[in-house]
Amino acid sequence: MRTAPRAGRTTTVVPAGALRDTVLAGRRAARRAADVLAHAGCTVDEWLVLDALARRPGATMSELRAATVTDKATLGRRVDALVTRALAFREVDTFDRRVIRVHLSSRGRDVLSDLDARLAEAEQGDQPRDQ
Repeated sequence: MRTAPRAGRTTTVVPAGALRDTVLAGRRAARRAADVLAHAGCTVDEWLVLDALARRPGATMSELRAATVTDKATLGRRVDALVTRALAFREVDTFDRRVIRVHLSSRGRDVLSDLDARLAEAEQGDQPRDQ
C-alpha cells in the first residue's frame, strides 16, 4: 500500500489487485453461506437481519440498514418475510410513534442459533485438517 496526497490530506491507496482479491473472497464466502442457508430455508439477507437483531434488540429500520448494508426496499421485504414466519416482530417506539422497532422473537432466536451452527459446521469443513 502507498499513500497519496489529496487536497491537503493523505489517503491510503489500496492496490487494485488486493481490492479485487478481497471482493472475490467476499463473493465466494457469500455464495458458500447462501448454499448452507438455502438448505435451511433462509437467505443471506434474512440471516444478516436476524443476526443484527440479536446484537441490537429493538433496532430501527435505519439501524438495520446500516448493520446489514442492505438497501431500504430489500430490507423491508426481508423484515416482512421474517415477520410472516414469526421470526421477528415490529413494535411502535414508546417515545416516538413514528419510529418502528424490530425485535427477534424466541422462535427467531432458535432459528438463528440453528443457522449459526450450520454455518460454523460448514466453515469447519472448509478448514484444512491438521495431521
